[in-house]
Amino acid sequence: MSAQRSAADGRPRIVLAHAGADQLWAEWLGEQLEQGGAGTEPKQLEPRPADDLGALLRDAAGDAAGLLLVLSDALLRAGTRSVAEWAEAVAALRAERGDVLRPVAVGLRRPTFLSAGECPVLGALDEADARAEVLALFGLAAPTSRRSSAVPWPLHQPRYWRQPFPPRNQHFTGREEALRELRDRLAGDVTAVVPTAVLGPAGIGKTQLAVEYTYRFAACYDLVWYVRSEQLSTVRADLAGLAASIGLRISDDLGVTADAVLEALRRGEPVRDWLLVFDNAPAPHELARLLPSGRAPRGRCHVLVTSRDEDWRSRADVLELDVYRRVESVDFLRRRAPRLTEHDAFELADRFGDLPLALDASAGYLSTSHLPVRDYLVESEQRMTALLNQAQVSSYERQVVMAWVLPMNRLRERRLSAAQLLRLCAFLGPEPVPMSLLLGPPDGSRPAVELPAPLGEEIGDTMSRASMFHEIGAYGLARIGERDGRETVQLHRVFQQFLREQLTDAERRTYAGTARRLLAAADPGDPDQIAYRPRYADLLVHAEAADVAVAADDPAVRGLVINLCRYLFARGEYTACQRLGTRARAAWVEVIARSHPDVVALSVTLANALRSRGEYERARSLDEANLARARADLGEGHPETLGAANGLAAGLRRLGDWKAAYELDRQAHERGLLALGPDHPRTLLTAHNFAVSRRMMGEFRAALALDEDTLRRYRIRFGGEENRSTLFSANNVARDLRECGEYARAWELQEEVHRRYGVLFGPDHPDSLRAMKNLAVTRRKAGRYLDAYQLASGCLAQHRHRFGPDYAETLAAAVNLANDLRCLGETPGARARAEDALERLRRTAGEEHPYALCAALNLAICLRLTGAPEEARRLNERTRAGLSAALAPDHPYTLACGTNLASDLRALGEVRAARRLGEELLERLRAVRGEAHPYTLACASNLSEDRRADEDHEGARDLLRDTMTSYERTLGADHPEAEAAAARSRLDCDVEPPPA
Repeated sequence: MSAQRSAADGRPRIVLAHAGADQLWAEWLGEQLEQGGAGTEPKQLEPRPADDLGALLRDAAGDAAGLLLVLSDALLRAGTRSVAEWAEAVAALRAERGDVLRPVAVGLRRPTFLSAGECPVLGALDEADARAEVLALFGLAAPTSRRSSAVPWPLHQPRYWRQPFPPRNQHFTGREEALRELRDRLAGDVTAVVPTAVLGPAGIGKTQLAVEYTYRFAACYDLVWYVRSEQLSTVRADLAGLAASIGLRISDDLGVTADAVLEALRRGEPVRDWLLVFDNAPAPHELARLLPSGRAPRGRCHVLVTSRDEDWRSRADVLELDVYRRVESVDFLRRRAPRLTEHDAFELADRFGDLPLALDASAGYLSTSHLPVRDYLVESEQRMTALLNQAQVSSYERQVVMAWVLPMNRLRERRLSAAQLLRLCAFLGPEPVPMSLLLGPPDGSRPAVELPAPLGEEIGDTMSRASMFHEIGAYGLARIGERDGRETVQLHRVFQQFLREQLTDAERRTYAGTARRLLAAADPGDPDQIAYRPRYADLLVHAEAADVAVAADDPAVRGLVINLCRYLFARGEYTACQRLGTRARAAWVEVIARSHPDVVALSVTLANALRSRGEYERARSLDEANLARARADLGEGHPETLGAANGLAAGLRRLGDWKAAYELDRQAHERGLLALGPDHPRTLLTAHNFAVSRRMMGEFRAALALDEDTLRRYRIRFGGEENRSTLFSANNVARDLRECGEYARAWELQEEVHRRYGVLFGPDHPDSLRAMKNLAVTRRKAGRYLDAYQLASGCLAQHRHRFGPDYAETLAAAVNLANDLRCLGETPGARARAEDALERLRRTAGEEHPYALCAALNLAICLRLTGAPEEARRLNERTRAGLSAALAPDHPYTLACGTNLASDLRALGEVRAARRLGEELLERLRAVRGEAHPYTLACASNLSEDRRADEDHEGARDLLRDTMTSYERTLGADHPEAEAAAARSRLDCDVEPPPA
């Protein structure tokens, strides 16, 4: 409240004097006093070394009725003033103005120059007691009814705070105008989420500003999350960490998990007030899908971005950050290096152009050196000039080079090992580098790989390492922290580049190679193990900076790259996988043969990524060339040759050539058994893939036997069910059982598989969605039509969200939902969905693709049931011919199509033709699917009606009797299909092709 308004309405005016860091306390205190009947006026104090503290307090009090002085460490150390000076200033104001001054301490202790009666310690109280104390200081009564508070209790802590969050900079100085502006922009509720972007060049202090804002106003939020934003993969990984913290079900697919987080934030569940900090963000279009957006729930929903990219100006509310004001530079330098005089600090600020990064480096050095400022500037200029003459650092601002060159040279002279550590970290990421990367687990004391001397000898010794970190920290060249019981070292990305460019070509090769070998030594070795995913996420941050892709001559680093690509693929990061794999493969084939096992293995994963992005022909070309080279140079039984064969087979299945894929998978499995034995991991994979091909070619019993054997071996190998390979095999066994007509067993197993997928991978992982779709079909086959429909509806929605409307798996889910609607009697809706799915499949895969043919088969049923039997007949005749050519005349799908065609003929009144076809089909179905298979029984039930219509009553009666007996024995008399047969209704045979 303004002073004028207070005077006008007669209320006492109280000035709230506070440091900038205590703005939230000032807001809270002001709200309490306002509700107690006073008027308030906030006054931010920024004492400088030359200021008269007494005069500062007198000016703040003015003619107000009271001065509430908010005492904290931030205020007492501002301007490098002593406690004695503050004591003198407080005493002087009291002597002059009597009781106008009311100090409160907002930390956990009061200043030593004040007694308990003079200064309550609010930081040691709860909110209610603190409120009572503040009102009592000015003789104000508590309001009879309290309004809801607009300002949170400053000691409130967010329920969810991402750890490790960047530590608060104890030397943070200035930027008060920028912080107040940020506070104004981000204060209160919002109706729509619009990012606030802090823009500025490197080294200007964008991250430090965002971090300081977060610590100052953390109490406003229930959730605070820091997102490393240089790489999209780390953005998704950090959002996945947020999902775990707030209790969302986590998908193994990072993109899906990120979507779930954004949706939860949009809904305001489980938190309403949140702040996300996206640090060092790329261009906004790259990050667009990973930013919260749209309408916001009631609450504080804030996105804070730091970036150098100017495109944020059109996509965010921009706060431009410039160099320090001169007074801020001087204050910062004197706070960081107290021995500096005002003149010294001014001269340094002028020479370094008020650039915060350069000032921090120079102050760090001068805080531990007794070198006069003039001598420091002269020596730095000389060394900088020598560097610039070598044209190695010409891309830097001269001020930054000048600030770093002298401390680095001195560090190298005083402690070579410390300088070597910094150089090594320059070839890793800008995130904190844990010493566990160099030394292994917390009890490790020897370097994981050979390091340059003397770093290699000193890094493992606790005392030497502590001394090394002390030297680095003293010079202000890096941030020293701690994580998981080990020290961390973090370098500014600009400083990293500076260090790299100081080195000779030979030195760069040495340090880059060492960094890559360290990362390779930290490779857990199996990206399919869920427990290792966080470790791969951490490695990925540093792997890109170390440019591991180009290390073609190091087998261990190549192995790391292969595993990182597999990790990215498993997490759904197909574009990142393709980018890393493509770059690595191009580098490798310049050094090692294209048929080298590492190149072959990488090529398989790269082709998988291409295929998952819809680039089927590119994937096929890569797979074909990869397999040909592997066969020629590695041999047919080599594990990587078998992997290449399976990769090509997967591509052929996706393209619709199921016959060729079957032959490849058959050969690979036979050769794996012969060369490696049945329990070798590669042989188990070939068994899985061959079972897929057998299933797609209609050999359901053989696929079941192979899948059951594979599942048994996986259970033995991994000791239970909690493994991706084991679960995948169990899902296949459930599908095989359904295709074999054992609906009850399939249903029971599939329910359990679906549940386990949800627990281990989350509901939106591609594998989980496949299990979900499988379960929906199985429920329908088991006669649970409504349950099937409800699950299938959600399944289709999740597929569309995850993959888009035209993806093959999405369209399979759409066809499945159409079948459920038909079984529930909603034939017009079923027909519309089936027509849409068929049109999309024909457009994306081609009319003769088996997926399109299966969709046509299902649509034809809907056409007949909606009064278009002639159209259904024509479609079924074309589809039957297509399935015969693409698969086989006696393939179960071809026979199902024939069964439906017989129903079309009957609907058209062609009884004799329907019976002839039915008689032929029944004999073939009994041979292919077995006498008791539900599809055989459906054909028999329909045929009995055709016999009756053809006046063969005895033959009809005998066939129906045998059919009903089989129904009772297999599905049960109360199954909808058995009931339909008993009621002499036509039965239809839909199909749901297996995923490729």
